[in-house]
This record gives sequence, C-alpha cells and structure tokens, in this order.
Amino acid sequence: MVMRLKLLILLVAFCVWSYGLFDFYRDTQSFSYINSQVNGIVILTGGKDRIQTGMALFNQLHAKRILISGVDKIVNLAVIKDKQLKGYDHLYQFTDFGYGAVNTFSNALESAVWVRNHKFKTIGLVTNRFHMPRSLWLFKKTMPEILIFPIVVEADEAGLFYLLREFHKYNLTRFVSRFLFDSERELIGL
Repeated sequence: MVMRLKLLILLVAFCVWSYGLFDFYRDTQSFSYINSQVNGIVILTGGKDRIQTGMALFNQLHAKRILISGVDKIVNLAVIKDKQLKGYDHLYQFTDFGYGAVNTFSNALESAVWVRNHKFKTIGLVTNRFHMPRSLWLFKKTMPEILIFPIVVEADEAGLFYLLREFHKYNLTRFVSRFLFDSERELIGL
C-alpha cells in the first residue's frame, strides 16, 4: 500500500513537471516579431548573434540608445568594436557598455539603472528563445513600469539540455525573486 502511494505521488509529480516543461516550451515559441518603436535596446551578452541582432534592429525600431549588458571587465572595447560591432561603426556613438552584470539578475538591475537614467519608457530585450522567459521575468520585476518587447535570437543553444536548464532556472528564479526584489530595488534607488 505504501509503495503504491509513493509510486502514485512520483507519477503525479512527474506529470506536473512534464506539463510545466511543455508549457514553458510552448511559451518560448510564442514570442512574435517586434514591430514597435522602442526608446532603447538592451542586449544581454553570452550568446551567439545577440549583439548583431540588436544592432541590426536599431534603426528599424527607432531606438535612441543601445546597452550591451554583461560585458566582461577584461574585454577591451577595441576588440568589441572590431569583432562584435563590425559593420555597425555608425552606431558606436549610441552604444553603452555595461560592466556590472555577471548574471541575468544583475543584467536586469544594471539595465534598470540605464533605463531610468535615460528616462526610457519602452525597451527591446535581446536574448535567445529559452533564456527569454527568465530574462523577461527579472526585467519586469526590476522595471514594472517599462514596456519590454522581447527580441528573440535563434541560437545554437536550442537543444533539450539547454531547454531543461532554462526551465529549471526560470522556476527557481520565480521562486527566489519573490523574496529579493523589493530590497534590491530600494538598494539601488529604483
């Protein structure tokens, strides 16, 4: 009897987990093409083609500035300009580099300060498909008054392992962020 109950509990837990994973995957497929004007574009580093995608959309979205958030402190700006911004030299003057972020949570905080300093009301957020739900969650928590449009980059990191990792990180982030955000926003003066 006890063994059957344990198996039933495991089966129910697996079904709930499977449904959550399927729902997460379905949500990642629902991001549509952005066709709105934005004040700024925030590009999260760490994935292929993110910087090029954000730069390519600058004129089309009528953005005023770009923030590349999460730039490693040891990276030379000349290297970024030569490798990542090649072909977008004319946008260099509109580009800010954020060195304070080391993860998605600090990307959101760094971007919130940037958005506030520029008095932006709308931004485009550039990252890859499976990373977008967690990024949007954190960005909306740090900037609830800002309209955020997802800009999805189709990346090589689209396999099952990456999906599972982002699904678990997203759920953990949602749980943990309920305890963090009010104090963090107050700490940085948002």
